[in-house]
Amino acid sequence: MANFLEIQGITKHFNLSNGQVEALEDIHFDVTKGELICLIGTSGCGKTTLLRIIAGLERQTSGRILLEGIAIGATGRERGMIFQEARLFPWLTLEDNIGFGIKGRVDKKLLRTIVRGLLEMVGLSDFAKATPNQLSGGMAQRAAIARALAADPQVLLLDEPFAALDVQTRTKLQTDLLKIWQSTRKTCIHVTHDIDEALILGQRIIVMHPSPGRIHEIISVPFPYPRCSDEPDFIALKKKLRDLFISV
Repeated sequence: MANFLEIQGITKHFNLSNGQVEALEDIHFDVTKGELICLIGTSGCGKTTLLRIIAGLERQTSGRILLEGIAIGATGRERGMIFQEARLFPWLTLEDNIGFGIKGRVDKKLLRTIVRGLLEMVGLSDFAKATPNQLSGGMAQRAAIARALAADPQVLLLDEPFAALDVQTRTKLQTDLLKIWQSTRKTCIHVTHDIDEALILGQRIIVMHPSPGRIHEIISVPFPYPRCSDEPDFIALKKKLRDLFISV
């Protein structure tokens, strides 16, 4: 379905003590239902601000966002957000964290079924009764993905969820995320500063430049999954992206 999510002319100004800063300028792009998009760019290009606007956590200065033809603004259950930190409640078990957002909205039997299914999906069934301090960073982020999926959102918004992890864990979670996406076919917008990660995950990559944040180029990634970073075509596209990334 074309034009499932439409970003139309998004501009964002911040009023600071020393004047006004334009964080985003006239951002336009569409996302197809079930598509996995990656946003990349240098620090300060506005990619996280844009993601927060789509999530309803920030308000744009102008422009609008349409989901299935309906304008959206404030936060809503149709959009799930995953942050750089897992942000799990430390006093709750893993299963209670995952089910927290839907507790009281579904009956207890269905709640248990949903939570157990998500724990299995993210490979954490054996840790249902664990508390967050008993989890590694990678496990906590998998739990955060499961929690976001519990409400069955139409769109998943991921703000550099693997940035703070070591290389080995980050690589594992990239594979896990791909499996989850292929299983659920949720529409995903994934913010990253890592070119390799964007190439491994994204069907399309949106390259942003700063001052103000704007779209520089949108690139379709033609490679099938899983992708091999040693392939010549992968390396060539990586070089092109690196050149775009730094040509500010």
